[in-house]
Amino acid sequence: MEKLEHYRSCIQTLLEKHSQYKSRQEDVESELFFDTVRDHYQLMRVGWKGLKRVYYTVLHFDIKDGKIWLQQNTTDIDVGQELVEMGIPKEDIVLGLHPPYKRPYTGYGVA
Repeated sequence: MEKLEHYRSCIQTLLEKHSQYKSRQEDVESELFFDTVRDHYQLMRVGWKGLKRVYYTVLHFDIKDGKIWLQQNTTDIDVGQELVEMGIPKEDIVLGLHPPYKRPYTGYGVA
């Protein structure tokens, strides 16, 4: 249980850090979602760019079977490496955004 609490804390810290990056659009906000019961965590951008609706997930993590699953990353930042620097072993990070056949070649966990 201690391990899961550490993982939850690391994910929340990472998402809070990335939520501080401001959009160039004044009408676009960062929204954080932390479901610590079901272990789903997201950073979204929501708002308007002129007449166009902005609504997308920047980062999405889940914790499943004691591992952190990176489900979405629309940044150019290696957030897996940021988690490693926070003390999370690479084998406990699964790049769920890659198909299963590619995961063994990522250097991270596979399932």
